[in-house]
Amino acid sequence: MENENKLCRHFGDCGGCLYQDVSYQEQLAQKEQFLKDLLQDYWNQPIQIVPSPVLLHYRNKIDPGFALKRYPEPPPPGFDRETVLGFKARRGWKWPIEIEECLIGPEGVPALLNSLAQWRTECGMEAYDNRKGTGRLRNLLVRDGKRSGEKMVVLITTSGPLADADAFVAAVLRGFDATSIFHGEFSGGAEVATADNLTLLHGNPWITETLQFNRDLYSEDNLAVFSAPDAFINQNGRNAEKLNFRISPLSFFQTNPLAAERLYGLIRKWVQALGPEHLYDLYGGAGGIALSCSRFAGSIISVENVSDASEDGRFNARENGIDNVAFVTDTVRAFTKKLLVSGGMPPGSAVILDPPRAGMHPKSIARLVQMAPRHVLYVSCNPKKLREELAVLGEAYRVTDLKGVDMFPHTPHVEVLASLEASPASLG
Repeated sequence: MENENKLCRHFGDCGGCLYQDVSYQEQLAQKEQFLKDLLQDYWNQPIQIVPSPVLLHYRNKIDPGFALKRYPEPPPPGFDRETVLGFKARRGWKWPIEIEECLIGPEGVPALLNSLAQWRTECGMEAYDNRKGTGRLRNLLVRDGKRSGEKMVVLITTSGPLADADAFVAAVLRGFDATSIFHGEFSGGAEVATADNLTLLHGNPWITETLQFNRDLYSEDNLAVFSAPDAFINQNGRNAEKLNFRISPLSFFQTNPLAAERLYGLIRKWVQALGPEHLYDLYGGAGGIALSCSRFAGSIISVENVSDASEDGRFNARENGIDNVAFVTDTVRAFTKKLLVSGGMPPGSAVILDPPRAGMHPKSIARLVQMAPRHVLYVSCNPKKLREELAVLGEAYRVTDLKGVDMFPHTPHVEVLASLEASPASLG
């Protein structure tokens, strides 16, 4: 495979990609061994790691932060540090490194960063300093659709209107073919790329993405790996089942959508084998899993606490002619409490869990055990947290299958699918 070991100019300094200098086969082997060692108390069989279909520009979202520049020697008192845009450094997370490219992020980013560097100089805006409460610039959120080619840019600042927004829009369009440009305002103290308020400055209020499912193309027996998205997308997918998705600025959507097709393909097989009358998709985002599985379940309830994501899910269901998926805007903790009070889950229910890295709230786990669905599929982006929660679920459930999916090449992260079946005692 060409360019497998192409190195980003920031490799070694940036804290994002730690393994760009390691062959991809070795990366997969290391992740397999990591999961074997971590989860050996719950699974002692071989663990397949399904590879990502692409290794470069696989991410559909990056969110570099604005910060004050770090200098080799401490500057004198009163020195005005330059504002830079970048990622956390590999060593010394307090200070970011300024980036000029990102080989795993959306394509076209270097020209965008160059244009925005010029804009920052001209407008005089500085990075927000949460210690002093000065400056305005917080994050730049960049998203794209791999199959649609649509691109979104969101500038996140402290609260307040963006002065001369037209100049920012012009700077973005000068370096990046964005179909959607937003200004987001965030008043919180956390260093996260989110917003309390969003203002559309240019184009459409969302971008779109298409996922494809083809029995041959995405089967476990045909898991080819390509260097870049175009090479993979240009395969013969004419006979594939397609689902279209609308993605708003703050909606969750799998960060590696082409690998998500393989992830969702495994989930679809699990649901198809069970054929549940009732399926609960907890932490459902914009409906990626629920809509992908809609053919194989009687009815699906997708629960998501971000209202924009739920609304995107409803739109996506209508767009794809799917009428057996209901989207509930609520926390999983609150939803499971209400469900338990109302009598629990109907017989024959199955549950898919896809929580954030922090995992599930302990009360949500306890209520799940109390309602005792026979089949649970846990999709985890944090294997260490999965191990902690399997320890809690262990008395009520046993692991019947376990696979890894490499959603994040060149990083230590790996997605895990754990199929769980309720023990006879827990079913009463």
